[in-house]
Amino acid sequence: MVYVTCVAFTKGEPVRLLAPYASDNQQCGFDSHKSEDYLFIPRLMDMSLNVKIFEKTSCVSECPSSDKGNFHNSPPYNSEPFFGRYCLPNAKDAIKKFFDAAGADKVGQYLSDLYSAWKVLLLAILFGFVFSLVYMVLVRCCAKVLVWVTLLAFIVLLAVMGYLFFKEYRDAVDEGDELNYLVLAILFWSFDGLFLLMIFCCYDDIQTALAVITAAARFVFSNFFILLVPIIAIIVTCAYIAYWIATIVFIYSIGDKTQYNNTPFSSVEWDSTTNNLWYYQLVALVWIIAFFISVLQFVIAATAAQWYFSSNSDQSGSGSLCKSLYWAVRYHLGSLGFGSLILTIVVFVRFIFEYMKKKVEKGGPSNKFTKCLLSCASCCLKCIGECILFLTKNAYIQIAIRSICFCCAAREAFRLVLRNATKFALVNAFGGIFTFFGKLLVGVLTAFICWYLLTEWESVKDSIYSPILPTIACFLIAYILANLFLTVYDLACSAVLQCFLVDEETSGGSNRPKELEPYIQGFKSGKKA
Repeated sequence: MVYVTCVAFTKGEPVRLLAPYASDNQQCGFDSHKSEDYLFIPRLMDMSLNVKIFEKTSCVSECPSSDKGNFHNSPPYNSEPFFGRYCLPNAKDAIKKFFDAAGADKVGQYLSDLYSAWKVLLLAILFGFVFSLVYMVLVRCCAKVLVWVTLLAFIVLLAVMGYLFFKEYRDAVDEGDELNYLVLAILFWSFDGLFLLMIFCCYDDIQTALAVITAAARFVFSNFFILLVPIIAIIVTCAYIAYWIATIVFIYSIGDKTQYNNTPFSSVEWDSTTNNLWYYQLVALVWIIAFFISVLQFVIAATAAQWYFSSNSDQSGSGSLCKSLYWAVRYHLGSLGFGSLILTIVVFVRFIFEYMKKKVEKGGPSNKFTKCLLSCASCCLKCIGECILFLTKNAYIQIAIRSICFCCAAREAFRLVLRNATKFALVNAFGGIFTFFGKLLVGVLTAFICWYLLTEWESVKDSIYSPILPTIACFLIAYILANLFLTVYDLACSAVLQCFLVDEETSGGSNRPKELEPYIQGFKSGKKA
């Protein structure tokens, strides 16, 4: 990466790439026109369709500010610098009339509402943060009640639907309708019975899953600064993307620059080295972003592991973010890099396959069998990608718990998931449901309050055209914030579950938090059975 950066910033010339060409095939601001930075286009105001506007252009040191007299042997027009390179007409009134006629004035008014409602947008950030915390408190206190009420309501709903169809069966006149209603009633009652049987069989696992979810909420509140981890990760990722964009611009400008089809614009001819640099940067972008995500997951998992295994000690359940980050950098940087490399390879394999799939579909005649094969292959690759994503996340948690290499951690995570498939499925299902509804609830609640403020707050109400766009912006802000915080909670659920299972299998559960205490007997009896 250092080599690519050095080559890009020493050989790249993005400034020259933006410099326009005049009719004499020389670039403005360089060579013979070093003191003349702007391109003047005399025929720009001529709207005749048969006129080539770029035929007689010239480099000038300043743009004409009047449409009178003679300018470089051509009739001038009132202009101003555009992008610091082109002299374009100063026609603000004409542009405004055009947009007014097209109805674009409303677009401008909607966009200006975002600026006028900046106070409410700032409050949306506060509301999103507070509501996310309140929601996690509710999950911690009421998760068990909410889940059991939901399950009971689902059982009753299936039974009622079966009864309604059975009632229609008894009242039906047509024999065909009788059979249809009877089949539907039997299906609903059968599903209801199977669902009820599943609940009885998985009762202990459901209780354990709910205890894990409750313990994960307590972990988040015990280590409040864990919520800063995704924000820091986003800042670091944005900084890297900004560096990547700057580097890729310099790489793009490496090569022989020529005038493009007698226009003022430049084109670049790349050699094989520049092509390789471009591909390298593209792979590096995906790999490093995946690496940042893996570090984020490891830090949260390591902090959760510290909290779990110190719950019954003098520290009473504490985790250190700094220690987790130190472990990642000092001991597990290679494992995290290898895991993110696997994800990068999967992403590019899927991308190349989808690209070739589009080529095959466009290039050859429509063949349903070929389309079916390609769709099946695409579905299989997507499933493999999701499985690897799930496995790498759990492997990072195993690395945090056991301090082993990535391959060993992936093997242990796979075996652990197989031995406790029901618990993993229930925790992921309940955690996913709580996370989804939490994001939706926080976003809608924030949008409702912001709508009220936008329509009732005098200083804001009188300065906006419509509250619609600011309300949508408030919903998105709150939804993104809730997604950040609840993603930490979702990962904490997986980490606490693995800590619990490893603890029970290795030391008999001597370190478990108090939320998991009532379920240890059920775990042991299930293990013996």
